[in-house]
Amino acid sequence: MKGTNRFKRNWKKRLRIFFLTGMLGLAACNRGVILNKTCHAPQGAWSYKDPIVFECYVEDTTIEYDAIFSIKHRDDYRWSNAFFLITTVFPDMETRVDTLECLLANRSGKWIGHRYGKYHGIRFLYKQGIRFPQNGEYRFEVRHAMREDLYEILTVGMKISPH
Repeated sequence: MKGTNRFKRNWKKRLRIFFLTGMLGLAACNRGVILNKTCHAPQGAWSYKDPIVFECYVEDTTIEYDAIFSIKHRDDYRWSNAFFLITTVFPDMETRVDTLECLLANRSGKWIGHRYGKYHGIRFLYKQGIRFPQNGEYRFEVRHAMREDLYEILTVGMKISPH
């Protein structure tokens, strides 16, 4: 009987240690991340006129960052790629536009990335080792550059973390 109580006591202690270690690990994973957001594309058709907007605040201009772009789309997406225009608005209101091509399927038509039932998610390295020239609020406006409205893109995400 005494051995059983000791086991229960040790089990609770181990569980607490495991939980605290996990929480510290999760906190460490997000250290220095200045943006980590996923937005739903507009319901129905996503027009090229409707930007999806991400904002973040940059304090330290000496750190190099990596920017990851992600999308989730349905099985019935009509093309093997997608083009996006990403407008960066700097704190002084200067703008810069980049074009990003995202390959969603290989040459044989098989979707690239992770499958979630009838959905597919994929991440792309948008920029690597970038330094923000000014501290302050940055705005990223994402528009698709396809010829037609998009019905099959569900979410668009952006993560900016230290290099």
